[in-house]
Amino acid sequence: MLAALASIVTSAYVNLAEERERWVLWVPVFLGCGIALYFGLPGEPPPWAGLIFTLGVFGLWLLAGDRLVARLALGALLALGLGFTVVQARTTWLMTPILQRPLGPVPVEGRVANVERLDKGVRVTLADPRIPRLAPEVTPPAVRIRLRPTDAAPPAGTRVRILAALRPPPDSPEPGAYDFRRSAFYQGIGAVGFAFKTPEVVAPAPVGLAGWVNDRVVALRELIAQRVAARLSGAPAMIAIALLNGEQTGIPPDDLQAMRVSGLQHILSISGLHISLVAALFYFLARAALALWEGGALRYPIKKIAAAFAILATLAYMMLVGAQVPTLRSVLMTALAMVAILADRSVLSPRAIAVAGILCLLYQPEQLPGPSFQMSFGAVLALISTYEVLRAPLSRWREGGGWGRRALLFVGGLCLTSVVATIATMPFCLYHFQQVANYGVLANLIGIPITELWIMPLCLLAYVAMPFHLEGWIIDMIGWGCQGILWTARVTAALPGAALHSAALSDAAFALLVLGGLWLALWRRRWRLLGLTPIALGCLLAPLTPRPDMVVSGGGTMVAVRDGGGKLWLSSSRGGGFEVETWGKRDGGDGRPPAWPTVGTDDGSLRCDSLGCLYHPDLYHPNRQDPAQPDGRLVAIAWTRDALAEDCDNADLVISRVPTAGCDAPRVIGPDVLAARGAHALYFERGGVRIETVHDPQSKRPWD
Repeated sequence: MLAALASIVTSAYVNLAEERERWVLWVPVFLGCGIALYFGLPGEPPPWAGLIFTLGVFGLWLLAGDRLVARLALGALLALGLGFTVVQARTTWLMTPILQRPLGPVPVEGRVANVERLDKGVRVTLADPRIPRLAPEVTPPAVRIRLRPTDAAPPAGTRVRILAALRPPPDSPEPGAYDFRRSAFYQGIGAVGFAFKTPEVVAPAPVGLAGWVNDRVVALRELIAQRVAARLSGAPAMIAIALLNGEQTGIPPDDLQAMRVSGLQHILSISGLHISLVAALFYFLARAALALWEGGALRYPIKKIAAAFAILATLAYMMLVGAQVPTLRSVLMTALAMVAILADRSVLSPRAIAVAGILCLLYQPEQLPGPSFQMSFGAVLALISTYEVLRAPLSRWREGGGWGRRALLFVGGLCLTSVVATIATMPFCLYHFQQVANYGVLANLIGIPITELWIMPLCLLAYVAMPFHLEGWIIDMIGWGCQGILWTARVTAALPGAALHSAALSDAAFALLVLGGLWLALWRRRWRLLGLTPIALGCLLAPLTPRPDMVVSGGGTMVAVRDGGGKLWLSSSRGGGFEVETWGKRDGGDGRPPAWPTVGTDDGSLRCDSLGCLYHPDLYHPNRQDPAQPDGRLVAIAWTRDALAEDCDNADLVISRVPTAGCDAPRVIGPDVLAARGAHALYFERGGVRIETVHDPQSKRPWD
């Protein structure tokens, strides 16, 4: 036994030593682990915790000497501590005040810092707002307000006054779901709302250089959107706007869903496909133009000058469309590729994505929990790893081949890229969206060539033509390409079984799948196949993830219960919107669950009248019944005060959307509890009821 263990340790040590050049690829992984640890804590840690830990580990790392294993273990802990410290420092530095209660109507005055077109209407972000009844120290640095559908957007940089109703940013719709309030906190947005009147322009206020640059960029984006809207309409116009200025908010929900189901939504996100094309076009155009100057071509390194032009072009493009995570990652990797040309080094290197990951995590650590960061880096890492293995055989097969072989390689490359990206992003799709596009390869075979060979070159041509007002015919041609993408998305989404729906993954299953994928992708020797073990364990755990027996919305207006057959039912067929759609998707459905019948469910687990409902969670689960309660537990859902008197005497748990003062039930979830803790998820187990909530008042985080 000891001999076998010694052999395993020796083999691991040899593999680790042989992969020395790959160690750096794990730095962003452990940085991310530190960031994930911070967000996973139930409460806010002391502000000095991360720094003290990191400095202590750094001291031990210096004392480790030449002991390889010790230095590697401490180096991993050092990266973990650095990630924790960076996100903690950023949180402390921002400390965005969050509106704690609904307010208004009130006149909100602020500078228009951003304008976003929606499917119906416009939304503006006001910076440096002044809000009556709010002291300056609790006033958010920015608020986001949706204007009336008939109102036009005020120009960026103008100071306006809007009569609006404000409320805190939306909560997570269910414990464990995406936290929108945390995202708003890191964007500096502490309140959202809607307008009652047309914005009124007031006297401008002085802004700094950063504000002036932001206003000019936002004004340019709006100008581009207006030029497109003058020639196109509907979904094609919104897709063209998304590709020209990075604004994706105006795409109609049905078409956006078709893009998701077909696997084409990545085309809307300015990422590697778009950035690499911009860089390549500017690189080759600059190099060709410089080559026409014979003296300069002989005297200067035109290849390196062209690379510098490409870097500047991608940076300018990122400023125009916004530095979202996929865009920032793509610009960093493209810039590193061009720097490699300047330094006469290899362009394609796994270290490029490691450096991009480190820089992104240090710059915006709060992006790590979001699907954009995870899917962007996951797909690119898998593609780089795959082509790193296949580069040599593909190059040999291509040599001496004619146009037929080149065309086959192009089509095969598109298929392989789509398959690899789909597999790599599947855990993230299931964890965040609970669905995977089954026909993504088919849709991308049509959508990517349209984008790469038609739309994006025309977009660059449109940028050149717009200052001269010559862009009209170009935008018309871009619209044709957008119609082609929409047609592909709609047809693909309409195919039987276009999307695979699954219940939400547990954190443990998700972590195992990601760990296994990283182990496969980051190592090169045969021991990388050990990554299949955590992947297999994650797949086994995925269907075992428990789902709540009841879900209650933060406002108490919507309740969902699970009947004896495992089906989820809603308390109403109206209301709830995105919140209840999220419940249905996280339960493995494709949208909003059905509303339960007026008298309750057919199996008798839920019985209702006009005053409320009685739920028997143990009726079809005798294995989890408490012997002391042979009839099972009883949950009362009270809609009115009249129901409370009887419910509080007989029920083990009372859920009420009306005040519950004086209720003597063993456990009560009333309006005050829901307001403080947000949405509730209830799991009825043999040992009692386990309740998970969005917030814990005893351990608040800065964004709560």
